[in-house]
Amino acid sequence: MFTSFDTLNEILSAPGMRKWFHFLFAEEHLALFPGELWDQPLRLAAFRGRTTWGSNPQELTEQIVDTANLVLELQAGKRQCLHLHDWKPWEPEENADLQDPEQTFVIAPSAVEGEGLLKAALIICPGGGYEFVSFHNEGTPVQIVAEKRGYVPFMVRYRVAPSRYPKPQMDLLETIRYVRDHAAKYHVDPGRIGIIGFSAGGHLCASAAALCKTLLPEGMPNAVVLGYPVISFEKGVTHEGSVLALTGRDDEALRRELSVENLISPDFPPTFAWTCRDDGTVPCENTERLEAKLEEMGVRHECHYYPTGGHGCGLAYGNSAWRWSVDMFSFLERYL
Repeated sequence: MFTSFDTLNEILSAPGMRKWFHFLFAEEHLALFPGELWDQPLRLAAFRGRTTWGSNPQELTEQIVDTANLVLELQAGKRQCLHLHDWKPWEPEENADLQDPEQTFVIAPSAVEGEGLLKAALIICPGGGYEFVSFHNEGTPVQIVAEKRGYVPFMVRYRVAPSRYPKPQMDLLETIRYVRDHAAKYHVDPGRIGIIGFSAGGHLCASAAALCKTLLPEGMPNAVVLGYPVISFEKGVTHEGSVLALTGRDDEALRRELSVENLISPDFPPTFAWTCRDDGTVPCENTERLEAKLEEMGVRHECHYYPTGGHGCGLAYGNSAWRWSVDMFSFLERYL
């Protein structure tokens, strides 16, 4: 097990670590640590480096340690990585193409033995604008927190550009179906499968839930959680990069078709959503439109607007949005 007293070089030189980091950590963030700090304890590097957004990289060092320990768990068989869509054991190749549609997987617990009440599952879809999947801040930390709260977590690396709609949605829906079909293996209640997505991953979760009756009815989730989500594809409100990455073109009809506020019906799953008022990437109007439609359709929901946090803040422990996970677990205790 790694700690913040290990160095970046020690972590990255561990057997097999680099090929996993290629998928699980944004490698450009490693460049935020000056070369002379790579042989110093990460806990020291956390206070000597500098991020492009003006803070010391303390949170990044924690995410590096979390990612490294996740890799150790995978290598030790404490977790498993399964390939979408054949569900066979999978691990990345050296220098694999991140845009290759075959590089899709689900990180799952190993088979869980248990007695008593079955647990709820939480399937995690990090964001990334439908261009990449941001595990290090919106995947691995959420997996750890969810597991500590008694949920059985799964993380999905869904297809991204150049793959187009509905391939990412199908990846999520097939994962839900897989978890439901193999619920006994993971000690999961098949009627308590929630999904959580951030940014474009939020659009993925919301659109998949809304369209599953057409795409894959067996993939219906039992609850939906959305963090600073892309909801509308309407110009002036949406995140244009997500629209173009998912659809490949600027098509007004397709924008309307994939705007979640146009898809929600009364049988949409209970939904928890949150955003930050100072989000300069995905306007909080997206969540406001979602809330208005959920209210109109009579869907059980809870939406939170925190003053600060910007975009992509993950667990947001360093700003006012930190309460979102506390509020989310309270919501899920009632509805999942």
